[in-house]
Amino acid sequence: MAIESIPIVDFSNFKTNPEKVAQEVVDACKSIGFFYMINHDIPQSDIEKAFALSKEYFDLPTEEKHWILKYNDKEIIKNNKPFAPLPSVFDKEKEFLCYFSKKCHATALQILIAFGIALEIPEENGGKEFFSKSHSYDKSASVLRFLKYPRGGEAAYKDHVRAGAHSDYGSITLLFQKDVPGLEVQASRTEWISAPLIPGAILVNVGDAMELWTNGLFKSTIHRVTFLPEHNHLDRYSMPFFFHPDDNVPLTPVPSRFVNQTLSSTGDHAYTSGEYLRRKLDATYNYAAKKNSN
Repeated sequence: MAIESIPIVDFSNFKTNPEKVAQEVVDACKSIGFFYMINHDIPQSDIEKAFALSKEYFDLPTEEKHWILKYNDKEIIKNNKPFAPLPSVFDKEKEFLCYFSKKCHATALQILIAFGIALEIPEENGGKEFFSKSHSYDKSASVLRFLKYPRGGEAAYKDHVRAGAHSDYGSITLLFQKDVPGLEVQASRTEWISAPLIPGAILVNVGDAMELWTNGLFKSTIHRVTFLPEHNHLDRYSMPFFFHPDDNVPLTPVPSRFVNQTLSSTGDHAYTSGEYLRRKLDATYNYAAKKNSN
C-alpha cells in the first residue's frame, strides 16, 4: 500500500506509556523511515534562538564568511566543542550552542530508548538502553549543522531541486525546519511526498547505519530539498542534528527477535560505526571528485 503521509508521534506520554509510543516510533521506522516528533523536551524558544543565530551568521558580509569557509561554515558544535574557530556571532553564544547541542543529544537518546523498548531487546544484551549506551556525547561523529538555501529557486538555479536525493549516514537525524517547507521523502521507494512544516515538531529520520544495524528492518529513506515557485522570494533555513553511534560500536544485527540475525551481503565482515562512516564519506568524496573532473 502506498504511503501518502509521514506519521506523527506524540511523546507527551512517553514516560507514562512508553510501550505505546515506542511501537508507533518503530512502526514508522519500519515503513517510511520518517516521523514527526511532537511534544518533545526542547523548548520552542531555544529552537527560535538557534535559528536567529543561524540567520545572523548567514547575514554576515561575504568576506567574513569566506574566511570562515576555510574551516567549515556549517558544522557548529561537535562533542560539546566548537567544530572550528567560531565567528563572533557564535562565539558569544558558545554556552547556549553547547546547551542546545546537548538538548538535541538527549532528545535523540529518547528515540533510541523507544527503539530498544519496541524491539524487546533482552536485558542481558542491554535492554531498552542497547542503542542509547552506544551514543555517548563525546565519542561519536554526531554534529549539529546550520543550513541556508538561498532564495531564487528556479529563477536562479533553473531546477527546483536544491539538495539532491540522498540518505543520511548515521543512526537518526533530527531536523528542525522554519517558515519555508521543501523537504520531500521517497515514500515506498517510488513516489515523492512532501514533509510539510508542523509547528513545534521535529522531523526524525532513520540513517544508513541504523538500517544496517537492524539488518534492513528500519528504512533509511531517500529524501531531497526542493523549492516551489511560491517560495522563490524566501530563504530556507534548517538545522539538522546528525546522530551517530560511537566509532567503535560494531554494526552487527541488533539482538532482537524482530531482527534477522544473518549478516547481509557485506559477508562475514561487520563494520564498526567509524569504519562504516568512513566508507560512506570516501565513496561520496570520490564520486564528487570524479564528477568535478569531468
